[in-house]
Amino acid sequence: MTRNSVVREEAFDTDVMIIGGGMVGGVLARALAADGWSVEVVEPRRPDESASFDRRLTAVADAGWQYLDTLGLIDAPLAAAAERIREVRVFDRGHFGLSRITARSAGVEALGYVMPNRALGERLEYLLAEPPTGAGPIRYHRPARYERHATDADGATVVLRDDDEELVTRRARLVVAADGADSAVREQAEMGISRHEYGQVATVATAMPARPHDGVAFECFTTGGPLAVLPAAEGRVSLVWVARRAEAERLAMLDDEAFARAVDETFGHRLGGFSALTPRGQYPLTLVTANEPVADRLVVLGNAAHALHPVAGQGFNLCLRDIRDLARVLRADRGGAVDPGDPSRLARYRSLRQADYRRTIGLTDGLVRGFSLDLPGLGHLRGAALSVFDGLLPFKNRLVRATRGIA
Repeated sequence: MTRNSVVREEAFDTDVMIIGGGMVGGVLARALAADGWSVEVVEPRRPDESASFDRRLTAVADAGWQYLDTLGLIDAPLAAAAERIREVRVFDRGHFGLSRITARSAGVEALGYVMPNRALGERLEYLLAEPPTGAGPIRYHRPARYERHATDADGATVVLRDDDEELVTRRARLVVAADGADSAVREQAEMGISRHEYGQVATVATAMPARPHDGVAFECFTTGGPLAVLPAAEGRVSLVWVARRAEAERLAMLDDEAFARAVDETFGHRLGGFSALTPRGQYPLTLVTANEPVADRLVVLGNAAHALHPVAGQGFNLCLRDIRDLARVLRADRGGAVDPGDPSRLARYRSLRQADYRRTIGLTDGLVRGFSLDLPGLGHLRGAALSVFDGLLPFKNRLVRATRGIA
């Protein structure tokens, strides 16, 4: 326990119980422990099996990167494994029109960074195992599975199942669900969700381009979905090709050489072709949003609260803003005893996040729907709109600030 208790110390095992120890749960644990809270994390996979620390790469906006840095997560190895995004170019395949956003015009060193998930995972594992002096204690239950929880006036009783199939009961004052889009915690709490199936699948890999990427991130819209080519370290690029299910099935059947040719053709040969592809992964895309991000002594966070389409790379960045604001709300008014699960405090968090949810979810969903329409003449109209948008600096700057994570 920490000095923040409002009830008997022996009544609780921890201040905050986080269900899910991936990227979102791990960063949250780091943020809360740095503020002095005691934290317990429940993760069903062993460290080397954690699903969100896989071989994919994640684009982090510069505001998110700065936040990770304030938490002490950006060390030399992680910085070396990441690549700066110096420019973003957006275009519609087969039509004129281009919108460019540069770090120089935004007055920053980088619009964002493309980092390997595993690099962040390794840094989190190291720091969470050795919290700095003055930080709250962090305990991992790993491997362990969440079974259920119940709340009362003072806290929550959480039942876990450990690796030996034994049930373990823990008491916490706040439970955080960071267990993904199919959250067991959210379901057990009977929190409603909205779901929209995009009918699309993202095919993900990295490759070596024939020409240097120069820190440029490309977003190529097609009627089947966007193709993102993002700069990565060591001269490589991250490929995220979103296509309708039938097309994605066809892409999955191609060998590496044929897939590379298909990417190059769709991409308009802008980097001269691709080679040295890594094994591809495929991920069906669904928009999942929790109707409410909070309940009785419960906060739903990360993909459990909002699983977004990958267009514009906003998913993890929205999660980082969730973490930042939750830590800020729990930290507020810390002159005396503070209960992290206090309903008024959670209501403040809910109010703080609503505008960001509407803006970010509306942006990504609107881009997908608008650029996926395949009507006569619409491609030319989109191209013209991109060109016009590129010259409308007030609107362009506002969008740039939103995608960079600056409200």
